[in-house]
Amino acid sequence: MNKQVREMLKEAGVWREFVIMMILRSPFDICNSVLTANMMQKFMRLIEQGQRENLGKTLGVFFVLVVLLFGYNMTIWSTIAVRFTVKLQKTLREKMFDKIMKLPAAELMGSFKAEWFTRLNNDIDKAVGYLVSPINFMHMVIASVNLVISSVIQMILSVELYIIGICCLVPFFMLNVFVISAKINLFKKEAQKSLVGYTDRIDAALKEKEVLAVYDAKDFAKERIAKKSLEILNRNMKAHSRGAICNMFYAFSGMLGYVLLLYRGNDIIETKLDDFADLCKVTQYRGNIVLSFNCVLNSVINMRGSLVGVERVNEVLLEEKDDGRTTA
Repeated sequence: MNKQVREMLKEAGVWREFVIMMILRSPFDICNSVLTANMMQKFMRLIEQGQRENLGKTLGVFFVLVVLLFGYNMTIWSTIAVRFTVKLQKTLREKMFDKIMKLPAAELMGSFKAEWFTRLNNDIDKAVGYLVSPINFMHMVIASVNLVISSVIQMILSVELYIIGICCLVPFFMLNVFVISAKINLFKKEAQKSLVGYTDRIDAALKEKEVLAVYDAKDFAKERIAKKSLEILNRNMKAHSRGAICNMFYAFSGMLGYVLLLYRGNDIIETKLDDFADLCKVTQYRGNIVLSFNCVLNSVINMRGSLVGVERVNEVLLEEKDDGRTTA
């Protein structure tokens, strides 16, 4: 976990709750993967053995297990996770507001009003989103657990198919994380700073509309606002473009892996696997590994954008500790 995120959680007093929530949420993906893979294997085996009359009973058993699994997940999400999210948002906003109110008047008035509004709203939303929003830190941890355990299971079933799949995924994963998506955080940070200027210019134009009318400066004010708006759009488009390139490489690596798997599948069935049902099971685990890789990759990309909010929140909340001075 990023050091700044850990410091923010400890400052908000929710570190222990976050750890408990992650422990309870982590088993979901791997349990779902094991359940799905075994269900596919069982169905294929029953069909191969001509026991179609048992498909309904088997489906009923797996249906009950799926309901129990998703019921557990929804219970954890609707109780611990939602309560944690609300508490974290509330605590951060209260602490942020108290810190701002304790700032010296000169420092408080020396910044744009939009700066404080942005920190209280957009930045805190991004900071909380880093942890609990879809495809962010929490989902990265859950997907990582699934990735590791599914990899071990697939290696037990067929080392060769596992190596084929990993060789197709890892190079593109490293390229995406360390090269293509490396500047996403920078673009998001620049967009967030531009948002402060954009909000302030709109606020000034609304408050001074009579002055702008007297000096016939409405068009000038609109141009300044439009310029800031384009800056935000350009930064966000650069970040989204890099994310799209990452998704393109992910899709290509996934298709390449399946092609190679099918190419080798027939020979492996004859030598190492008992029947087609076992190959379906291996393929299912391979699909879960690909999904987990994709989830981890997209989570890393989104986390880099959301980390901007964490950094800006900590600039205020941890200012006293970092500078060794009081802000009262």
